[in-house]
Amino acid sequence: MNGFVQDLRYASRKLLGAPAFTLAAVSTLAIGIGATTAIFSTVNATLLRPLPFARPDDLVALRTAYSDGRVTTGLVAAAEVHRLNTSNISIARAVGMSASPLDVTVLRDNASPVHAAGYGVSEGFFDLFGLPMTVGPGFTHEQHLPLAQGNGPGPPPAIVLSHRAWTEWFGGDPLIVGKTVRYNEFPSTVVAGVAARDLDMPHGADFWLNLRMDPQDVGHGLASIVRMKPGTTIERLRSELAVVMKGLAKDFPLSDEGREFLAQPLVNSIVGDLRPVLLIVFAATALLLLLACVNVTNLLLGRGAARAREVAVRAALGASNGRIVRQLLTESFVVTALGAVAGLAFAYAGVRVLQTLGASKLPRLESVPFDSHVLGFASIVLVVSGVMLGVAPAIRLARTDLKTLMNESGRSASGGPATTRVMGVMTVAEVALAVVLVAGAGWLVESFARLRATDPGFQTAGRLLVDVRPSPQRVRGPEQTLAWTRNLFDELHSIPGVSSVGGTAAFPLRGVLDGSVFVQFQGEAFDPARPLGARMRLVTPGFFDAMGVPIVVGRDFGADDRQNTAPVAIVNREFQKRYLQGRDPLRMQMAFGYPAIDTRAFRTIVGVVGDVRYRSIAEEPEPSFYVPQGQFPFQRQTVVIATRLADAAPIAPTVRSEIMKLEPQLAVEVDTASHFVASTLTRQQLGMTLMLVFGATALVLAAVGIYGVIAYASAQRLGEIATRLALGATPSEMFWLMMRRGQWLAAAGVVIGLAAAYAGGRTVSSMVFGVRASDPVVLATATVVVVTFTWIATAIPARHASRTDPVLVLRGE
Repeated sequence: MNGFVQDLRYASRKLLGAPAFTLAAVSTLAIGIGATTAIFSTVNATLLRPLPFARPDDLVALRTAYSDGRVTTGLVAAAEVHRLNTSNISIARAVGMSASPLDVTVLRDNASPVHAAGYGVSEGFFDLFGLPMTVGPGFTHEQHLPLAQGNGPGPPPAIVLSHRAWTEWFGGDPLIVGKTVRYNEFPSTVVAGVAARDLDMPHGADFWLNLRMDPQDVGHGLASIVRMKPGTTIERLRSELAVVMKGLAKDFPLSDEGREFLAQPLVNSIVGDLRPVLLIVFAATALLLLLACVNVTNLLLGRGAARAREVAVRAALGASNGRIVRQLLTESFVVTALGAVAGLAFAYAGVRVLQTLGASKLPRLESVPFDSHVLGFASIVLVVSGVMLGVAPAIRLARTDLKTLMNESGRSASGGPATTRVMGVMTVAEVALAVVLVAGAGWLVESFARLRATDPGFQTAGRLLVDVRPSPQRVRGPEQTLAWTRNLFDELHSIPGVSSVGGTAAFPLRGVLDGSVFVQFQGEAFDPARPLGARMRLVTPGFFDAMGVPIVVGRDFGADDRQNTAPVAIVNREFQKRYLQGRDPLRMQMAFGYPAIDTRAFRTIVGVVGDVRYRSIAEEPEPSFYVPQGQFPFQRQTVVIATRLADAAPIAPTVRSEIMKLEPQLAVEVDTASHFVASTLTRQQLGMTLMLVFGATALVLAAVGIYGVIAYASAQRLGEIATRLALGATPSEMFWLMMRRGQWLAAAGVVIGLAAAYAGGRTVSSMVFGVRASDPVVLATATVVVVTFTWIATAIPARHASRTDPVLVLRGE
């Protein structure tokens, strides 16, 4: 123990005596350790931190899909949830919940109305997560039973409030159970309880309603979560789900023939496509940490070579190799510890910056705690980095005999050729890592640029979005709904600068559920083994004009497309290409339905419009058709307001006030279409920004590393350079003599880095939109950038060495 304390004191004195070296080494490590710890903290918060439920690893999210790729919602049917609960398989409980939120306005006494999101849930939903209710019993079994047909409207629905809504809206009233909550859009509900504080499923839910599921309902409109029995693996569950689906296909062939269950851990379902972005960035930080360690190792090698005389004297006085190695390792651990402390502060600040950049709006990143896992990870990084830093210089000096050490500690105070070779290898590694990181940044930049450049199928500039719904107390039935919509659109049209207005029940990219149905063309037989599937979307007249969606063939919907006129539909280009196959769409009639098609009323196709990406910017459009509000009335809608302005934000207050005149109790939220579309790319933008920072940092570290190597080599060969200059060599010849070594190191690093970048790119290409591992632009750009930086870093010490005064150097010799 006394020996360690002695080593620690000696190491501290030596580091304090070399402030430039200490500052450079600690700063470099702080960058590497800080970046790695910051990203690990986000990975820990999203992927590693257990969900706040009982046995969270047993919770699995379920979806469905057709094995042949046919169009479907990808959701689960009530009949399937019922079958899972009654089958003798490794499922303790399966629940269903509405896939899209019920957006409503909650009316409060003596307070302004608030916007709220509710979800219908099936029986056992709260028991599934193993969290006790905060207040009240929750839903009863009777509240989930299907209502008997013909017995009236039934009792009012019940709700369970989220803990957040209970405290913010009702002040944490302990007597809330049994009280009535009023809404602007639908009948009042009775509070059945308050959920646990940690229950946030789906994310952002303000309340849950009792869902009464029909066990024969095959409409695929539910999200589903199952709890596996203890000890069950997800692979076993998947094999059992396949057997259950075979039974469902026999009982419900039209809806479930060719369908399969898709199961994944619940945490993966919550995080979604944020998972690959975080994993890529975390891998990049690991490379950045490695680069930082290599850089500091080079500094230690150079410092160790300069301390060769000191080590030689200690060895001559009887110090063993082990004693010398221990001392050098102690110094490296002191440097690493200082870097780790600074890195933790850097990581904490970095996480706060990430959250201000939008990370706090992403799943599970509302808070990023520096818990025991993060501190444990930082401790492991500290130990590993310390070993990496100390081993190379320690072995280099410990394996060298006394005579060699004394020879290396001559007038130049420089190391020998062995040190130069090791530093050269380290520099090649630095350049290679820089190429990989710069290429990774290039891939994410290219991916984000392609996403930004991808046409969503509609215009975003100069457009406002607002969600509206008439009060059911004043607007009842289809005719009143249509009249209310016309009145609203007339008021909005009168606003100066507004050019067109339209509405839709499901706006693109919002993840709002729209129908997936079977279609059949008049004169063609229905094939139950392979039915034609398409998305059905509800819009108002003027929607395509307001959205800037081109009408390719035919006409738009009009005021005459009402319930008592000929049924009509408009299809998109993908529908035309996949199903009409060159036939004139305006001569076609179609019927739709699910699971059976209603052939009593065929709709005439009156137009073809451009494709719109609904699921995400990265996913191709699906075959879709639109039907008008006049023939398929809907109240809840997103209104699109097109203006003649490049930026529609200035008229948002006017739009809000006009809507409030019609619906004073409505909590109106207005957003620009451009801001909304940009917000759907938040996680990709975050990943790109981080990779750009890491790539730039890698360039700086690599440049500093190669600068140090060339400067060290120049100092080692100073006598040779002076002699050559004295014998007639020109400064230019000396410059290129030193440049050649740097160029060889850079060339070797670039070749290795390109090979590693290509190998890594093949993995990234499967996880990120629009990336090709062999993309010549990315690889060439990474090469040029790294070569340019390394050339500059080599030229500075080479130029300094070429201007050496031979008289002064040789006089000193």
